[in-house]
Amino acid sequence: MTMSSKRVPCDPCRQRRVRCDGSSPCTSCQRSQLACKREYIRRPRSPKHGSGKKIAALRAAQSQIEINQDHTTAAHQSPGNDLLSPENLPHLMERCIDVYLHRMYPIMPLFRPSTLYQRLNRPQEPNERSMLYALCALVTAFMCGRSESIIRCGEWAACARRIIEKCLLMRSEYSFVKDNTVLTLLASFFVAITYFELHDIRKSWFYLREAITLAHALGLHTDEYYRGMNHVDALYCRRIHNILFVTERSLAIARHKPVLLSQPLPLPTPGPDEGLKGLEEQPEIDAGFRQFVRVYSQIDIDFLEFWSQRGSEQGGPNLLLDDGVMSDAQRADICVTQRWLDLVLWRAALQQG
Repeated sequence: MTMSSKRVPCDPCRQRRVRCDGSSPCTSCQRSQLACKREYIRRPRSPKHGSGKKIAALRAAQSQIEINQDHTTAAHQSPGNDLLSPENLPHLMERCIDVYLHRMYPIMPLFRPSTLYQRLNRPQEPNERSMLYALCALVTAFMCGRSESIIRCGEWAACARRIIEKCLLMRSEYSFVKDNTVLTLLASFFVAITYFELHDIRKSWFYLREAITLAHALGLHTDEYYRGMNHVDALYCRRIHNILFVTERSLAIARHKPVLLSQPLPLPTPGPDEGLKGLEEQPEIDAGFRQFVRVYSQIDIDFLEFWSQRGSEQGGPNLLLDDGVMSDAQRADICVTQRWLDLVLWRAALQQG
């Protein structure tokens, strides 16, 4: 048995992964009665040169993260730009009209639903365009803090303000003060409610007073305005006057402001032949709106004048909800309104001792 100068393991020991003493034959092979051979040739090790796939994948992932961060930063720097682009704006307006008709119409039934879609699908006059912009601003402001699944936009407040800018810019293209339609006063009204939703009460009160002034200039409170008008158009116009009445009283109570509108207009009853067909709505919508106006009409004008000067040192009005037919949205809105009025009056009474 001879010993090699370098202890190179034999092939059987290498395959069995046991220690080899380097002898020829080695002790392990003799004990196991195996042929001790050294035919395996070890390949020399060379430096590793990979294809770079892992590095390329890491670089691509980092680049994608940087691109996403740039897009997020740009979106925060200019919110609403994509939604208000010329190619996306028509779709946004159509979705806003859908939200208004399905979620907000029972509280503000101010149009024939079909006329809104007709205006979207044809060339529009400046007063029509400004009114639609204002309505869309109201819907987007209404969505602040609510689900993003309806219009898929998280920057509601910023988007609403951008649409208001487009509305006011459109109004600068025509003499809106001399406009002899309700569209301009509706634009002012929707802008006022939008600013209320955005918690900008000063601007909200300003544009509400502007809408009331335009209604007075138009003669919406006079019998002369409705002479020769069919009962459906007259009903919608009287609703517009009454929504101004309700909104003014709501803000007047909240901010101790004087009022311009002393009472609502009586609403005509739809005829048996054309009532439901002409209104394009369920009967409970009209009944609920009448009840909503009645809640505010119970507040005496003398009480409001006293309230705007000093607050209340006397009991408030007793506001009752009739158990009539109305939609669930209207019933909820009236109940919330009544509880809010009770809270305001009780708080004022406690402050006055």
